[in-house]
Amino acid sequence: MINTLRAEFRKVFTVRSTYLIFGFCVLLVIFFGFFISGYRINKVDRLNPATLAGDVTGAVQTLSIFAAIIAALLVTHEYRYNTIMYTLTASNSRSRVMLSKILVMTGFAIVFTAFFAVVSPILSTFGAHTHHITLVHQTFNYSNLLWRCLFYGWGYTMAGLLLAFLIRNQIGTVVTLFIAPATIEGLLSLLLKNNSVYMPFTSLSVVIGQGMNYRNTITPFHAMLVFSSYLIVGWIIAWILFLRRDAN
Repeated sequence: MINTLRAEFRKVFTVRSTYLIFGFCVLLVIFFGFFISGYRINKVDRLNPATLAGDVTGAVQTLSIFAAIIAALLVTHEYRYNTIMYTLTASNSRSRVMLSKILVMTGFAIVFTAFFAVVSPILSTFGAHTHHITLVHQTFNYSNLLWRCLFYGWGYTMAGLLLAFLIRNQIGTVVTLFIAPATIEGLLSLLLKNNSVYMPFTSLSVVIGQGMNYRNTITPFHAMLVFSSYLIVGWIIAWILFLRRDAN
């Protein structure tokens, strides 16, 4: 198992796309954190004690899709370049291969999310001070903010990894990641109304505090359970298919 984990870890950090995507995320958080939310902060946000907490959730929500793309590429690169056979022959268990990818991307998602959750408010504060702006005393509910952000980042990453196992096509997986949360669930919400909170990505958005019109329908904790149930069912299906389908 250790060797399989090391192999998956090397796959994540030896491909150029990981560093390109991470670098793009850094540029985004600098632009939106330092410049938009800091240097150019408006008068209303200057007097809002939850401004920096909002920067944390905003950064996590915006950048989590990129962690999901990195997770998707971990799987789809192997199918695209037909190296999946080497992965499967290097291990005597397909279940071990899948579990290793899940564990490696879990660690990556937690570090990725925590990094940008910490960096974003720091950059905002620095940007404000650079422009000689003083914010009112900021309040953080650290424990509540921590679990919601980490779960959101991890959940989105696991969704990307799951879709990659199910679709096995790089373009199809990335396109699905972009259109499923907003377009597909957005259209379905017109039909389901308040019950749309029980759709996967909508429930995940409630976890981090978005979709507050659902606050009387479901709490962030219950939304976490809803999204987790989708992941569990999805991973069971993906595991069965991964065991039975050809690797070619």
